[in-house]
Amino acid sequence: MILPGRVRLAQVLVYVGRPLAYLFIWDVIVTIAWLGPLGYRVRFPTLPLPLLGSAIVIYLTFRNSSAYARWWEARTLWGAFINQSRSFARELQMMLPKDGSNLCRRLTLRQIAYAHALRLHLRRQPPWETLAVYLAPDECERLKTVANVPNAILLGSAALLRDEARLDNIQIAALEHTLRELTNAQGGMERIRNTPFPQQYASYPAIFTHVFCILLPVGLVDTLGIFTPLGSTVVGFLFLALLQIGNDMEHPFDNTVNDVPMSALTRVIEIDLRDGLSDAHELKPMQPEKGVLW
Repeated sequence: MILPGRVRLAQVLVYVGRPLAYLFIWDVIVTIAWLGPLGYRVRFPTLPLPLLGSAIVIYLTFRNSSAYARWWEARTLWGAFINQSRSFARELQMMLPKDGSNLCRRLTLRQIAYAHALRLHLRRQPPWETLAVYLAPDECERLKTVANVPNAILLGSAALLRDEARLDNIQIAALEHTLRELTNAQGGMERIRNTPFPQQYASYPAIFTHVFCILLPVGLVDTLGIFTPLGSTVVGFLFLALLQIGNDMEHPFDNTVNDVPMSALTRVIEIDLRDGLSDAHELKPMQPEKGVLW
């Protein structure tokens, strides 16, 4: 996640650098064709650019709002996951008997493993090196045979509660509610990751924006003349930036600089749960790297 800060011109240009460079070259070609020796033969028709531009801006704005809602839902689900992880660790300490401190510790560490496994599952990265810190080697080997590693870890925690915890029905119901909320949060994240943006939002805005940018210098050259590359590039930059913003928000779990900062969020879970166990650790909240929080 890119953190708010001072905007630099170089960063802005790099953001849409390649398509903007292509647009500038096209602007120069159109201007030369109009002003060159054969310019008297090259006369472009007047185009309703304001009307076209207004329609495309409305389309891009609606699409970007949908993309941001998708990103924000992903962040909200992670917030719920953090809170339910804290609740699960607290309930274990409250409900398990004093002689069950070892079980409480095992289940809390499993919850940390679950958080890391979910982060790596959403990013489609291998989790084994990370999970080896929290889970037994035989369980790590068994998890390599399952399709959904975080779900299997949660099922293992439920099995431990069933087999080793001495709980009454009310306590079991309370813990089951928390496990269900964790599952709901994971399911919501997987829904976002596995459901592509509708074709109307994913492809059509790119087509319309690029066609508009191609027509832009054609419609402006008769008015701006030699200044067409400047005016067309500035206007084109606004449209290309709007298009790229929507592209960045579409996929909040793709391990890019625009992602939900899952690494930082799982670190928060680990610190809180280890503090609850009174573990001595040197973990600190993750800090931004070059203005990006991962």
